[in-house]
Amino acid sequence: MKLKLFLVFFFTLNAYSQNLSEIIEALQKSNKTLSITQKTYSDIAKNEIFDTQEAPELGLSLSQADESTQDGLEYAVGISQKLAHPFASDSKTNATDALTKSIKQKTKHKLHILTLEVSSRYHSACTSKEMSDGADLLYKEQSSRFNQLQRAYDLGEISKKSLLFNKLDLAKLQQKVASHKRSYLTELSYLQESIDNLTINELSCNDLVEISRDIKLNSIQEHGEIKEITYQQSAAKSFYDVYNSSFKSLGYELLYEKELDKTRYTFGLSIPLGGATSQTQKQQAEYLFKNSSLVAEKEALTSEIINASKSLQLKIETLYDEYTLLNQEILPMSFELRGLSKSALSEGEGTIMEYLDATRSYSENLLEMLKIKKIYYYELFELYKRADLDLGKKL
Repeated sequence: MKLKLFLVFFFTLNAYSQNLSEIIEALQKSNKTLSITQKTYSDIAKNEIFDTQEAPELGLSLSQADESTQDGLEYAVGISQKLAHPFASDSKTNATDALTKSIKQKTKHKLHILTLEVSSRYHSACTSKEMSDGADLLYKEQSSRFNQLQRAYDLGEISKKSLLFNKLDLAKLQQKVASHKRSYLTELSYLQESIDNLTINELSCNDLVEISRDIKLNSIQEHGEIKEITYQQSAAKSFYDVYNSSFKSLGYELLYEKELDKTRYTFGLSIPLGGATSQTQKQQAEYLFKNSSLVAEKEALTSEIINASKSLQLKIETLYDEYTLLNQEILPMSFELRGLSKSALSEGEGTIMEYLDATRSYSENLLEMLKIKKIYYYELFELYKRADLDLGKKL
C-alpha cells in the first residue's frame, strides 16, 4: 500500500505562490520571448526581399534648344526597370517560402526549449523545496525525541557515547536542513532569472509532471531541428533552380522624347549575355554543396538525437525503478518500523535508542527518495529537450 502521508507536510501554499502555468504564461509575455519573436519577424522580412522586384525608375530630362531658325524647350520622359530572374518567379517564391518556414520553425523550437528549461527549473526548485520541508520536519521530530534521550542519559540508562552519537546525528540532520534550504533558494533564484516580468515569491508545486517509466518518443521527422533542416533543403533546391534559369536579369526602358521638330518613342530591352557565366556557375555550385551539406547534417543529427534519446530513456527507466522501490517498499517499511518502535517505546517494551535508529533510517530513506526524484526530473526534461517532446501529464 502506498504511503503518501509524508508528502502532505512538504508543501506550504500561500496566496502568493505561483504554479507552472502562471510562470509559463508570464514567460510568453516576457522581454526574452519578445526579443526572439521580433528577431524572427526581422529575419523573415529580410528573406522575403529576395522575392520582390525593384520599383520602376522615372527619368526626366530638359534642354533648351537655340538654333538659327527656331528655339524652344526639349524634354524626354522615360520609365525603366530591371527584373531579377524574371523566368524563375515560381522558384523564387518557393525558395522564399521554404526559408521563411525554416526561420519560423527555428524560432518555434527555440521557444519550446526555453519553455522546457523554465519547466525544468520549476521542477528542480519544487523538489528542493520538498527536500527542505521534509528535512526540517524530520529534524523537529528527531530533536523532540533527543530530549528523551538526554533524560535517559541523566538517569544513567545510556552511555555518554550513545548520547554523543545521536547528538552528532541530530547536528548532521540540522546541517542537511540548512543545505536543502539553501539549495531551494538557489533553485528559486535560477527560476526567477528566467522570468523578467513576474516576481516569484513562492511555488505551489501542485502541478508537477507525473513520474512515469515509459516515455514515448515522437517520429524523428517531427523533431523541430529535423523539420528546420528539411525546410532548408527545400530552399536550397529552389535557389538552385533560380540560378539555373535562362536569364539572370531582364531590363526594359520606355522613352518619350519631344524635340523641337519631332517626337520620338523608344522601347529598349536589355538581356545579359552569357547565361552560364562563372558567377552563375558558382551560385549554382553554392546551393548544390549547400544541399549536400544539409543532407549530411540531417543524417548526423538524426543519429545523434536517436542515440541520445535512447540513453536518456534508459536513465529514466532506472531512476523510476529506484524511486518506485524506495517509495513503495523501502520507505513504507521504514515508516512502519518507526511506528512500531514508537509504540514499543510508549509501552515500555522498546528503548529510545531503537526508536531513534528507526527514525534515522526513515529520514535517510525519505531524503534519498526525494534526491532520486530530483535527478529523475532533471533527466526527464533533458529527454524532453533532446527529443523535442511536449510536457507530459501533471501529477
